[in-house]
Amino acid sequence: MKKITAILFIGTLLIVSCETKKTEQSESPTAYPTLRLKEQKADVSVEYPTTLEGEQKVEIRSKVDGYIEQVYVEEGAVVTKGQPLFKIDANSYLQEVNNKKAAVLAAEASLETASIQTRRTAALAEKKIINNYELTSAKNIERVKKAELTQANADLSSAKSKLAFTNIVSPINGIVGSLPFKIGSLVSSSASDPLTTVANTKHIFAYFSLSQQQLNSFLGQYSGNQLKDKFKNMPEVSLLTADGEVYSLKGKIQTLSGVLNASTGSADFKAVFPNPEGKLWSGASATIIIPTKYENTILVPKKAVFELQGRYFVFTVDAQNVVHNTEIKIRNTATEKEYVVKEGVKSGDIIITDGIGNLRDGVKIASAATASKK
Repeated sequence: MKKITAILFIGTLLIVSCETKKTEQSESPTAYPTLRLKEQKADVSVEYPTTLEGEQKVEIRSKVDGYIEQVYVEEGAVVTKGQPLFKIDANSYLQEVNNKKAAVLAAEASLETASIQTRRTAALAEKKIINNYELTSAKNIERVKKAELTQANADLSSAKSKLAFTNIVSPINGIVGSLPFKIGSLVSSSASDPLTTVANTKHIFAYFSLSQQQLNSFLGQYSGNQLKDKFKNMPEVSLLTADGEVYSLKGKIQTLSGVLNASTGSADFKAVFPNPEGKLWSGASATIIIPTKYENTILVPKKAVFELQGRYFVFTVDAQNVVHNTEIKIRNTATEKEYVVKEGVKSGDIIITDGIGNLRDGVKIASAATASKK
C-alpha cells in the first residue's frame, strides 16, 4: 500500500513539473525584426485631386428667340474668333428691319415737311403777317419730328442688332463642346442651357485645395518672404490624368486664392499646364503631383504601421526589450513603401518592423539584431 502511495505521489510531481515547463516555454519572449530609426533625406511627392479648366470657357447662348436653321460646327471642332456656329431663322427679324426702315423714311418725310413749314412761318412772321405764337408752334412741331426720326433710327438699329444676333459666331479661339440643340430646335434668349461652350485650352488650369492646417506647412517648405517669391521657388509639378498616365509636360503653381473657402476652410491653388496638342480637356478630373524634399526626416516602413480610428501607431522597443504602442503623426506624402513621420518617434528609436499583428502593449520580446535605417 505504501509503495502505491509513493508511486502516485511521484507521478503527480512529474505531471506538475511538465505543466510548469510548458507554461515557461509558452511565456518565453519571441524575437521580432526591429529597425533603429535615423534622420535622412527624402525625395517624395504630394498628390492632390484637381479639376481642369481651360484658359477661357465661354457659354454660347442665343440672344433672340427662334428655330435653329443651321449648325456650322461639330462637337470637338477647333474654331477661331468670329467663326459662325449657328444660324437662327431670321425671317421675322428681317421683316422687322424692313418695317423700321419704312418708319425712318416716314419720319424723315415728316421732318422735311415740318422744316418747310417752319421756314414759311418764319418768313411771314418777319413781315408781321402772322404773330410769333404761330412761329413758335411751327418750330415745336419740327423738334417733335426730329425726335420721332431719332426714335425711328434707334428702333431700326435695334432691329438690325436682333437680325445680326441670328448669326451666332464664336467669341474666342477654342474647342466646341457638346451640341444639345440640333437643326429645327426652338431656342430662347431666356433658356437655362447654353447652345454649346467654346473653351480655349491652349493652357489648362488645374485647381486644387489645401486645408488651413496644410497651408502653412506647405508654404513653409519654400524660401521667400512674400508669396510671389515662394511661388518662384516652387518646383515644377506633374499631372496624372484619369486614365493613369502622367502628362508629358510640366506645370507651374501660379496663384493662391487670397480668401479661405468659408464652407470648407480650404485655400485654393492654381497650377498652369501648357496644352499645345489639346490632350488635356476642360472639365476633366486629374491628380496633381508636387515633388517635395525633406533634408532631415524620419521614414517608417508602411508594414510597421497600423491604423486605428484614423490614427497611426507603431510598436517601439525600450532598453528592457518591452514594446510600447506609440502614436505617430504622418505627413500627407509618402514613398512607395514608407511613411514620412512628422512627430511621435525620433532618431535612435527602435521599432518593430514585422509581425505587429501578434503584439500588444507591454509585451517583452527577445533581443534581436537591429537594422539601422540608412
